[in-house]
Amino acid sequence: MRIRHILLPLAIALTFALTPPAEAREGRVVAIGSHELTVALADGDCFFDADHPEDRRLIDQISGSLGDKIVLLLAFAECGTLEGRRTGTPSTVSRFGYVMIADAHLESVFAFDQATLAAAITKALDDLKTLDYRADINRLATDIERIWPALPPGGQQELGIVHRDRFGPVLATVLSVPSAAGPPTPRLQLRQSVLAAGKVLGIVATRDYTNAETVFDVYGDLSAVVEATAARN
Repeated sequence: MRIRHILLPLAIALTFALTPPAEAREGRVVAIGSHELTVALADGDCFFDADHPEDRRLIDQISGSLGDKIVLLLAFAECGTLEGRRTGTPSTVSRFGYVMIADAHLESVFAFDQATLAAAITKALDDLKTLDYRADINRLATDIERIWPALPPGGQQELGIVHRDRFGPVLATVLSVPSAAGPPTPRLQLRQSVLAAGKVLGIVATRDYTNAETVFDVYGDLSAVVEATAARN
């Protein structure tokens, strides 16, 4: 146990550094004002269909959680999960993601590059003295397990930075997800900003939290979409 405690942060760092993003499978063109960009997904994922009642319900739930200053552009989840819900098979969506944009940025087209965006976000987070878990994922797991039971159902709390890559910082949030069948469920959300066709997008990946390994999984989900979307624009 002691050896694992020492080696886990290194193992996570190596996983972040060495795990390639999944191959992009599906892409969708999004029009924002007069600009178009493409959001691309990882193999095995599909976009929510706003015309399907079950998908629409989930889209509305996500959009409602973002507040009135953020616009939800697209949401996605594992293809089999979405298809199961559409055909009446009971299925919870324990892993999904979405792409959002600040309403203040809908009209703006930015001429800077991804490196400039990453540097600006990094400086802003440093100025706010944002907690940094990059060297201690064990501490992140401990904080998640300490914080989420104290949150009200539907509540959430920002945690801090869990990783930095060429796109900039990756930020984490823990959520307490209500359940009609039992106690609330802990959920981990990771998000990152990416520049696509002059627009600053927020890309989010989320999974129900089990243990520190969930951090690997959610980062893999996030990285796949960020990398694939950046490559398409």
